[in-house]
Amino acid sequence: MFNGSSNTYQDTLIENDGFWPDMNVGDFERRRGLPPAQDEERIAFALANAISSCNLDLIDLKQRYLDDGITKAEDIIAAPYINLKNQVLIQYEAAVAARAKADLLPDLSTVTTRKEGDHLAERADETKQELLAECTRIIRNMFGKGRATVGLI
Repeated sequence: MFNGSSNTYQDTLIENDGFWPDMNVGDFERRRGLPPAQDEERIAFALANAISSCNLDLIDLKQRYLDDGITKAEDIIAAPYINLKNQVLIQYEAAVAARAKADLLPDLSTVTTRKEGDHLAERADETKQELLAECTRIIRNMFGKGRATVGLI
């Protein structure tokens, strides 16, 4: 069906802080399966907001690396590698993408009006919480923590 929108992904680059990687909005759209009939600026802003949030969550980890003389996340030795990206970069991008998709979910759930869209709208809050939990798990792992931590009071 022709809807006047493009079926291609945008090529918008979001510049990061120099330590964490820049991110391409089209890569996010493709990896997270976003439907093409979405507002490109809204998607880019959601990704930029997720980058900012994750950067705040990771400020102590970034400082540890900087204290060790590592000035870019791409220079961290962390296997496995995929297409020259180390595990830290892979995790960072996954955490950012999960948080951004959680932010976009209310918009995505209202795009489709058929039965699939109704089902997505019904599950939107649950799915959003799952995506935010995914982001939190990944960030905890980046700090070397497991899924849960127990402490004595």
